[in-house]
Amino acid sequence: MKKSIMTAAVLSPLFIAVSAQAGENVPDRYGYIGGHVSEYFFYDNQVTGDVDGLDDSAFPGGQIGWRFSPKWSVQAWYEKNDDVDHKYTDRESEVIDYYASLRHHFDGTSFLGFEPYTGINAGVQEVNDNDETLAGVELGIQRALFKHVLLDLGTRHAYSLDREFWQGQVYAGLNLMFAVSGREGENAQREADDQPEEVISMADSDNDGVPDDRDDCPGTAPNARVDANGCQIYKMVNEQTIKTIYFEFDQSDVRGQFSDEVRDAAQQSREGAKGQIRIEGHTDSIGSEQYNQGLSERRADSVKKQLIEEYRIDPDKVETRGYGESRPVAPNDTAEGREKNRRADIIVEGENKEPQFKD
Repeated sequence: MKKSIMTAAVLSPLFIAVSAQAGENVPDRYGYIGGHVSEYFFYDNQVTGDVDGLDDSAFPGGQIGWRFSPKWSVQAWYEKNDDVDHKYTDRESEVIDYYASLRHHFDGTSFLGFEPYTGINAGVQEVNDNDETLAGVELGIQRALFKHVLLDLGTRHAYSLDREFWQGQVYAGLNLMFAVSGREGENAQREADDQPEEVISMADSDNDGVPDDRDDCPGTAPNARVDANGCQIYKMVNEQTIKTIYFEFDQSDVRGQFSDEVRDAAQQSREGAKGQIRIEGHTDSIGSEQYNQGLSERRADSVKKQLIEEYRIDPDKVETRGYGESRPVAPNDTAEGREKNRRADIIVEGENKEPQFKD
């Protein structure tokens, strides 16, 4: 009778779970705490001695565990029955069981909608304050009934290392899960798989991730980063170009041979997003510092005048600076070096659009 009741208790949640929650999955990682009921089968008399033995009995209990990876978990188990009948006498005994288990889960495997597992365990059984050391194996199945509720059905068989007897049990447990992770991705994939065929297979001719019916820029370059409308994304990059022109000794007029440099600077200023121009005048070291400072300023102003008058550059976009003889680029003790120092640098500050691509 007891076996029939226990079998019904074990099997009925299985049928409920299969019918009501067939789409749920067990998470990859979680902690849990819960309760269980088990039916013990004591196979021989050695549990209490040579003359008598314990009768098959139901045990209520509790458990706590942690699944630390998709394939492995640990569990601590406690159960107690104060009134376990003896087989051949009218005696009763108090029996308490403690177990620790290491379980291997068959992640990704389904048996009637359940995930199977196997395990090894060790523990202690107290019978009227007499301890027995036990070790054994277990086999079970489990599944999530609801978001944080886990059903666990299984069987355990253990061997006494002290008196050398076997005993077995079947159990059904309900656990409350916490610190759950690893199920959200599966649910998201399941939702994607459930989408209508026409949504999943919508055409995307340039493979930029934006369907053709919403793509305002078809034919984007391969691997390009695009916005929600399928158009290339650009990053504005600051850039600086420098054109250098040279002057005769003690002169500030721009020589005709450097007209191309001035014209190119003007063109770059018009094309750039910023287009600011800074002209820096310089001299060699011949003459006083005060005189050379004024000469470097006149050289910068001469270039500015040409940009404004010949190339119609907005005066507000042109800045001039004179540095005199303070910034030589070559030694001033040779004619060649002094020639390189009699110069003006035309610096154009601009921005350029740089297309962005996926890594």
